[in-house]
Formats: sequence, C-alpha cells, structure tokens
Amino acid sequence: MTPRTISTRVMVISDTHEHSFDGATMPEVDVLIHTGDLTNFGDLDALTKAVKMIGTIQAELKLVIAGNHDVTLDPIPRVENMSDEEYTKLHKDAVEVMSGPLSKEAGITYLDEGIHHFTLNNGAKFTVYASPYTSSDQGSGWGFQYQQYEDRYNNTDQTLPNTTSIAINPISSTGIDIVMTHGPPYSILDSNFGCRNLLHAVSRARPLMHCFGHVHEGHGANLVTWRQDGSVKHPEKATPLETEEVNKYPYACEWPIKAGEQTLMVNAAVMMNTRTGIKPYYKPFIIVLELPYQ
Repeated sequence: MTPRTISTRVMVISDTHEHSFDGATMPEVDVLIHTGDLTNFGDLDALTKAVKMIGTIQAELKLVIAGNHDVTLDPIPRVENMSDEEYTKLHKDAVEVMSGPLSKEAGITYLDEGIHHFTLNNGAKFTVYASPYTSSDQGSGWGFQYQQYEDRYNNTDQTLPNTTSIAINPISSTGIDIVMTHGPPYSILDSNFGCRNLLHAVSRARPLMHCFGHVHEGHGANLVTWRQDGSVKHPEKATPLETEEVNKYPYACEWPIKAGEQTLMVNAAVMMNTRTGIKPYYKPFIIVLELPYQ
C-alpha cells in the first residue's frame, strides 16, 4: 500500500547574518527552517534580534540550528581573551536566547545535533536530522568546526576509508525525511567546500530534502538521483532547479520528488559576497514537500 502523504509548505533560509526580513511581507508556511549563521559573531544582541526577526515570520513550526558564525552557541570556548568561566556564562546566556522565553514567544524550536520528531496540525508526521557542524580548516575561532578527515555523520563501521569517526548522533540509514545542516555535502552546491562524509551519510538516508547554507556562492537547488551504490548519479549534471522554477516566491513550488530515490538539495544562503562585504540578495526558498501523513 502506498504510504499516505500530505502537502506541506516549507520555507528554507540560511546565513542571514543579522539581516532582518519583514515577516509581514512573507507568505505563511507550515514549517520554517533556518540552517545557521543567524549572526556575524554570535553577539547576544545580534542573537536576540535574529530571534525577534524569525518571530515575525508566520509558521506553525520554526526549526533553527546554529552556524559557524554563531560562535557563542558552541559549548567549546571560541572567544579569545576570555576565561573558561566567562565563556561558560556567555554560552549559557546565548543558549537561553535561542531556547528560553524569548525564543518560545517567537515560536522557535532550537535544535541540537541529532534526530528530532515532529507532528503538524495538518497531520504531517516527520523526522529531521540536524547538525550545526561544518567541515572547515578555518581555525578554532569559529564555532562548530571539525576536520575533513573526521566523520560526524556515519557509524564507525560505515565510515569512509582513512577517516576518524566521531559520530555521536549519526544520520540513520532509514526514516529521515529532512536533513538540515549548516555545511553542504561534497560536490553539491558547495563550491568545492563540501563534506564527503556528509554526502555519504545523506546518500544512505535518502531524505526528501537536505537543506544547508554556509557557502554563499552555492545558493540554489538541485534534485539529485541516487545510484544503488549510494553515489550521486552524474552530480555535475544533477537536475538544476532554476530560481524561477523552484522559488516562485511568494508562491510555493510543488516539485515531484521520488521518495527513496531522489533528494532535493537546497543551499538557502540569502547573502551574496561582494567587494564591500556580504549583502542580502536571495529570497527564501518556499517548497511544497509531500510529508508522511499519520
């Protein structure tokens, strides 16, 4: 028997970097997803403003993860010239902004790394894997970093050759409907900065959608088809979803995704890198997903 699904409107944004959208001008959706870099440096005032901005967007469920720029949300000390005790307090205050009364008033669900389950009023019942971590050699000054040879996403017996597994909450091979990470997978909308281990894990899970950001130049969406061995079928020729097709903002795009065979990859960074700094350029993606219905 074919599993029942229900059309669910999902808005995806990332890398807002203290830019404020006017939620009053944006369409209402069922789910809002923000995949990190709400701020430039994780300042408490900036986090507070980001929470209030998200609060203006109309959505039943608002899922948010941190990014490498949201340094104070990382439990590992990332701020120079600050004692461990001082940083511990700063980190606690930052997490309070994202998960305390202000965040609850804004309707935000702040996600730690791992698997999370949700049910919507429309009957959609779905599972999300979330991770704020990014594969990078940028140094210890940024938050949620790991080295390319480390594997956060696969169980020890599933790691790629010559990698070190540090997976605590790995992406499971079944039952994940949406993957939201800050960093991109290797070879897909990543400008050559993506993570091979992340791609390997997503190829096992084969979610309906994997959304991310981090690499501003990679903004866009691709519908990828998986081979039986888990590799991407012709990644350089992955079916492009042009902005005009997938992002008929403020109208949703209903794009057919073959569950278990295809994944919609979305790099939702809204900023563009320019000679004078990063500036808001791209609109949020609004996509209709056929989510499991219970």
